[in-house]
Amino acid sequence: MRFRLALDTKHRSLKDKDVFADSALSFRAKGLLAYFSTLPEGMSLDTKALASASTEGKQAILTALLELERAGYCEPVAADNSGVKRDAPVSLDSVNLPLFEGQSAAIKENDKRVELDAKAKEEMRIQHVIDRLNELRKSAWDWKSFTPLSSRHAKNIEHISGRLNEGYSESDLILVLEHLAAVDGGKEESRKYFDCVTPFNTKNYERNLTMARDWEARGRPRTKSREQQHLEQSHDPSIYDRGRRGG
Repeated sequence: MRFRLALDTKHRSLKDKDVFADSALSFRAKGLLAYFSTLPEGMSLDTKALASASTEGKQAILTALLELERAGYCEPVAADNSGVKRDAPVSLDSVNLPLFEGQSAAIKENDKRVELDAKAKEEMRIQHVIDRLNELRKSAWDWKSFTPLSSRHAKNIEHISGRLNEGYSESDLILVLEHLAAVDGGKEESRKYFDCVTPFNTKNYERNLTMARDWEARGRPRTKSREQQHLEQSHDPSIYDRGRRGG
């Protein structure tokens, strides 16, 4: 099959920017359309010639041509029995059915790649949150034996994934963790709640994020640990004076 720029492009000039802003066309099809516009008027090319003029394969060229044919920008040019090219447009639907099968397979394969890419990105974002959680767990409490939390367990990713899918960013979740570690770090009663569930469940998350953002806006003030408070008080002379006065 050979193709050429359509004689009737529905009154849309190739010089009109609206043509290349047509959201119904892929960038691949727009590029092919631009290439066709450089050819002498009425000149046609087959898919092999078009493929050899670029890094695109024949299947990619056929897919783009189908887009352009459906939008009215190009038309197939068929041959009669003598092998002479004739101008009457021929429907791609009736003469090139394998194209649709190949196109369908290509679309499915592309959708599969997009789905896998999205899944990989989500898994990476979840892992970043868990990695930061483990860093804060290890540094904010004293452990005789520290065991990191793992993304291999469904329970550990359920609430993190839920908040990310709601539109919260990875940095939002990490900010919540950093705030909680600064506020509750070192408190034994808080250790068991600093995990993949409690900070991010629907009951706590919005409140935690509000407090974390306020904490960040105030310059992330450090919270003194119990040990620091006790140490400072033990060196405060006023405590001794108050004790002598019965205060």
